[in-house]
Amino acid sequence: MKMDLHVHTSEISRCGHLTAEETIRLYREAGYDAIVITNHFSRGTADFFVKRGFPDFTGRFFQAVREAAVIGKRYGLTVLSGMEVHFDENGNDYLVYGMPESEVADFDAVFKMGAEAFSRLAASKKALFYQAHPFRDGLLKVMETADLFGLEVLNCNPRHDDHNDKAAQWARDHHLHAIAGSDCHRVEDVGTAGIITERTIGSEEELLDMLRADDYRIFKSDTANG
Repeated sequence: MKMDLHVHTSEISRCGHLTAEETIRLYREAGYDAIVITNHFSRGTADFFVKRGFPDFTGRFFQAVREAAVIGKRYGLTVLSGMEVHFDENGNDYLVYGMPESEVADFDAVFKMGAEAFSRLAASKKALFYQAHPFRDGLLKVMETADLFGLEVLNCNPRHDDHNDKAAQWARDHHLHAIAGSDCHRVEDVGTAGIITERTIGSEEELLDMLRADDYRIFKSDTANG
């Protein structure tokens, strides 16, 4: 299966230019079998929805992915749920897979929690916690590696310099699991990177098992950034 592990849609991510249906159609046309929607789970995003009459930001966040999964079935594309979490403490971003919705219902507490405490929560719930684009210009250094399951070592967003070579070397040096994604926000971002696995992935549990086992290979398109 050909998958993208880092995809944003406009229903939640304010910087997203594509709706879920547009995203799904484009990924299917690009030959993908699955995507993980990792919209921004951040204070700025939550405040935007709360101010517009949606106090249950977490519910809104996960419902958007459930609705996208229904659309995905029509197109023959598996759509799974993830998160790109941003804490109040600094500018770093983290990709999270398998976190139960109930554990992040109090989104204000999550944002105040910080990465170190959240990493422990994620581990206790068998969720996987990766730092996204850790060497992107303007961000802080990689957090303590003991608190990470892995790193996004290939991020192909064309509007950023992510120094992917540094991220890949860091992951090797510190024995961290490595993942890749397009960081898709716009049409030109679709299908620039991802993973390929021989497994059939149809659920978040199967996704987590595959990631834990490193049973995939990373790829990027010939024209991708990074």
